[in-house]
Amino acid sequence: MPTEKVEYEVEKLPRVVCDRHPEWVELYNAAWQMGFANVEYVARPGWKPQLTCMPGMMRLWQWDSCFMTLFARYSNGQLPGMNNLDNLYRLQRSDGFMSMAYDLGNEQPAFGERINPPLMAWVEWEYYRATGDDSRFEQALPRLVRFFDWVKANRRRCSGLYWFEDSGSSGMDNSPRSGYLAQDLRGSDVCFIDLAAQQALAAAHLGKMARHLGQFETAERFEREHSELAALIEERHWCERAGIYFDLFGRERATSRHNFVNHKTLAAFWPIVAGVAREDRVGRLIEHLLDPREFWRPHPLPTLSADDPNYDPLGGYWLGGVWAPTNYMVAAGLKRHGKHEVARQIAVRHLEAMTAVMGEETFASIWECYSPEYTRPATNGYGVLCRPCFVGWTGLGPIAMLIEHVLGFEFEAADNVVRWVIGTPGRHGIEHVRFNGRTVSLVCDGPDPSSGRTKVVVRASDEINVAVSLLGRFIEHKATLPAGEHELHV
Repeated sequence: MPTEKVEYEVEKLPRVVCDRHPEWVELYNAAWQMGFANVEYVARPGWKPQLTCMPGMMRLWQWDSCFMTLFARYSNGQLPGMNNLDNLYRLQRSDGFMSMAYDLGNEQPAFGERINPPLMAWVEWEYYRATGDDSRFEQALPRLVRFFDWVKANRRRCSGLYWFEDSGSSGMDNSPRSGYLAQDLRGSDVCFIDLAAQQALAAAHLGKMARHLGQFETAERFEREHSELAALIEERHWCERAGIYFDLFGRERATSRHNFVNHKTLAAFWPIVAGVAREDRVGRLIEHLLDPREFWRPHPLPTLSADDPNYDPLGGYWLGGVWAPTNYMVAAGLKRHGKHEVARQIAVRHLEAMTAVMGEETFASIWECYSPEYTRPATNGYGVLCRPCFVGWTGLGPIAMLIEHVLGFEFEAADNVVRWVIGTPGRHGIEHVRFNGRTVSLVCDGPDPSSGRTKVVVRASDEINVAVSLLGRFIEHKATLPAGEHELHV
């Protein structure tokens, strides 16, 4: 039977409200429209319609798929982001291996045994948090445990640290972290900070999924995995002198000195979202982010520090290009640590720059990546412009980062709570978002000049918990509200 087409119906999507910045609302709507236009239908048995960054390329990419689900989860079930993960699970080998990419024509790995960042456990949990749908856990957990174990058995050095085959496998293609399309696919003797942190991130969320399902032995195993790997990352990958995490050269003797590969890249920030970085180290990492000599460029955040000799102001793909997945990862990690103001700064600057590029007649699109210095898309590794209409994961900025980091919402299904850190001037909020089996709207009119208090209007189709605070303040106003319309003053 032919697959039913996914239709773009704007009235079924959540509506964002941001009266002071209608251009952000326009970008939000444009991103959804491009995302629906890029749904791919594979004419083979068992395949579900899936999201793609590159229609017509006939490849399913693993880490692209993971990041696309992180904005698609806000589509009220209209855009089938989790189908990508289901298609990947179908192709998983019996030993647990899943490739970085598959050719859709023959369903075979496109690049041998290269993996991609193992983010699926994180994504499954984040999808549940935002929607309340835990129906996937029972099938996904054993698959993801097998994948974790395959990576641990096949991509770990004797030191206990991890390696990608080359920088392309890490997803940061031509970043100066190892050989790219290297002949020696053992990672050029490098231990990759991102893969170690991503395995820790996976362990943390496998533990959460197992505990949610009542599989306490499995939960305890992965909580130990996270704790042990976190300690090793903190001991080996952190450079106290530079105040940042580095890749390192890892000899195949655990006791040998491991020399740092001292390129500052956004790979260094994965330990924050993975729950690995100590609080004092998060502070030092933020200093790098906000330093204009490094990552705080006109369009932040370049994936390679601006003081690196390889830095390309035009982007040069991963030699300084600004990419949605890394910007989202950094902001998500900062928010996890309560650094809402810095996360919001990054998201606002990213949206402003994307909007400016969209306003240029020559470049009026949403692009694969952006120049960190100029109002234009980035060049790729060959000096030509990267791809337009890339929604795809570039939808993270105008959809997920707008909702989570600019408007300040967080949805937590387990507690049936919507948390809102209000930091945007003027009337703003979100309407008609599906969460935990109910439809919810929250809109703020801004501070009342006479009282100094902020009015929040909440509408819900069923009982909901809300926790509202103002950006930069630590007092959270909590309420349990029955179905209907309610007015709060904070």
